[in-house]
Amino acid sequence: MENNDLEEKPLDSNKHPKQDFQVERLAFFSDAVFAIAITLLVIEFKVPRINSDTAFDDVVKQLWDLKYLFLATLLSFLLIASYWRHHHRLFKYIHNYNGKIITINMLMLLPIIFFPFTTAFLAESFNSLFANGKVNLNTYFLGLRLFLINNFLASLMCYIFYWYAILKHKELSYAMPEKEKFDSISGILFGLSIFGIITIATFIIKENVIGLNIIGLAMWIAIIVWVMIKRKYKKKFAEK
Repeated sequence: MENNDLEEKPLDSNKHPKQDFQVERLAFFSDAVFAIAITLLVIEFKVPRINSDTAFDDVVKQLWDLKYLFLATLLSFLLIASYWRHHHRLFKYIHNYNGKIITINMLMLLPIIFFPFTTAFLAESFNSLFANGKVNLNTYFLGLRLFLINNFLASLMCYIFYWYAILKHKELSYAMPEKEKFDSISGILFGLSIFGIITIATFIIKENVIGLNIIGLAMWIAIIVWVMIKRKYKKKFAEK
């Protein structure tokens, strides 16, 4: 006896039978790259050297020496997670692909795989600030610039991916609600602008303690302004 509820629906003649599977493959491959990059962040952590003569204070000192690496790793973890979240949100709506989608997706993953390197470099740059009791801002600024450029490129590729798949080629994706569009694009543009502006500032401002403080202050002001703007628009969407 046949069950009418189990009858197969005719396939869309314009849709390749493996289209959904291929889109999922693209998302799964990207997830793997994000997962590996975020896992490799911890590879720079070295277990304290302990033997029969090692004092407790020595172990604590070895752990304390990892403080900048820990902070840089935590920052990169949050940043990679934010880029993955954007990527994940995009693939919620993307239902088709073409050659350019694949290329843009791969280019988006390129800066992600460099995060373990730029993170470790940033941590070493922090350590160099007061090496041997002397402030070494030249080395610090080099590590900071590489880390900022890494994030600027990641934000740029996030925007290009969003623009191409959601705005330019709407036939490749389902319509994204306005609130999700705002949540997605506001975060991307904030990252793009803040990392771009601060990167440029590191080349303009003198490499001294005052310049370092100006960069830090500008970063905090930008974050506060962004939070205020986002809250304002969230209230606007809630009122609708």
